[in-house]
Amino acid sequence: MRVTFKSLVLLAATASFCMVIFNISTHRPTQQLHSRTAHITFRDLPAYRHSLDTEGVLPQPIDIPGVLSTSPRVLLNASGVVAAPCGYDCHPPRNKSAETPTRFNNAGVPQQQQQNSDTEQLCNRTCRLNRLSKKGLIRHNMYISRVQVENVTLPGSWTVTSELVGRLSQRKRHVEETCRRYGLDKANRTYQPNAWEFLINEEHNLTWCNVFKAASSTWFYNFNLLAGFSEFELLHTKESPVTLARKRYKRPSVEELNRIMNSTQRPLFFMIVRHPFERLVSGYRDKILSGNRYYSKLSRAVAKAYQNLAPGVKDREWKWPKAGRPSGSKVIATFPQFVQFLLDETSKGNKLDEHWTPMSTFCTPCLVPFDVFAKVETLQEDGNYIIFSSGIKDIIKPKMINRARDGPTKEVASKFLCQLTKEQMDGLIEMYKLDLELFQYDVSKYQKCVRESDKTNPSSQGA
Repeated sequence: MRVTFKSLVLLAATASFCMVIFNISTHRPTQQLHSRTAHITFRDLPAYRHSLDTEGVLPQPIDIPGVLSTSPRVLLNASGVVAAPCGYDCHPPRNKSAETPTRFNNAGVPQQQQQNSDTEQLCNRTCRLNRLSKKGLIRHNMYISRVQVENVTLPGSWTVTSELVGRLSQRKRHVEETCRRYGLDKANRTYQPNAWEFLINEEHNLTWCNVFKAASSTWFYNFNLLAGFSEFELLHTKESPVTLARKRYKRPSVEELNRIMNSTQRPLFFMIVRHPFERLVSGYRDKILSGNRYYSKLSRAVAKAYQNLAPGVKDREWKWPKAGRPSGSKVIATFPQFVQFLLDETSKGNKLDEHWTPMSTFCTPCLVPFDVFAKVETLQEDGNYIIFSSGIKDIIKPKMINRARDGPTKEVASKFLCQLTKEQMDGLIEMYKLDLELFQYDVSKYQKCVRESDKTNPSSQGA
């Protein structure tokens, strides 16, 4: 039997038509993947838009022992008692008992009627919010889907040890001595504090200079909690932590920062530092290698300009995490290409992106009297010191937020840095010279690594 192309097309069209007729006649719901909007009613819109309740607070999941905190059908009433669960229609079951006497509040409204109305409103919004999130309408692109979040349990009581005080004091003295040795301890017309990056919380007597790729996500979360955002808002928003923070913490001027520094009740000043090379690798992985759309143009330009170092990595050549693969086939600059670009930009005197600018330039620690120089490498103890000494332990619910999707940067840093030539490594050491000296970081293991890799060509792969 000879089958022609026309007969195959006719057969496919007939089958499609029969399926449409069958779905209409049996009232079968269409597949969720292709009809998400068909499941949204006008009642869903307030939940989908994260509408506020009467007190301006977003509905939040409630932690109850034995019940998942994300369960949408577990609610607490005004007395803190678990209320009746929501039904599948997103309405709580009514109490139809006729034996319960009717009580009136001060406004003359029956209390049972008012309680049912309040519970129904909360149940309706929370339940619909959950239903929509299951359809992927809210969950997509939320902050919590883009990072790894770990709960941190603060100790009930915490004592500052003499070892910790000695370590923090030694760091502070070393920074001051190094700044004097380089003549950077005095401000002049061209060298002023970089007030732009400071977050000042006068209510809790805390001032923080944010260094990107140095626990910045974790401490933006803490500072946003102090500013009044709820945990639910911070984890379910589509906005970046920086954007949220700048809604509450206006960027200070140099004059305002000087006023805070010279005030009689000066707040605790702190910054968190990290090994400059590991911070650079972290920035490359997060902004370049991940296919971040805001840096894709830069990545393509770098790969094209430095083709002699190594061919750019195509996204299909890289083993992407499940949620990290960019759409389409993109050429991504390799780490040696990226480093050479930074070295050339520095030699030209051009300003670098905030994610790989030296910390000594970004926070100007030689001009700001920081009380604490915390380090990512000892952040748990250093962070506890900041939290307990400032008295915010009962206000925040700290979390450890990590943007790395394919293993901690510390564990994979050598794979990237070993791709560099000796000349590139020497250039990085010069570029981050002040950071390395101020914060006492060693680079000997990376120097040995590149001397070995000098005998062969750097890997053309991005890891």
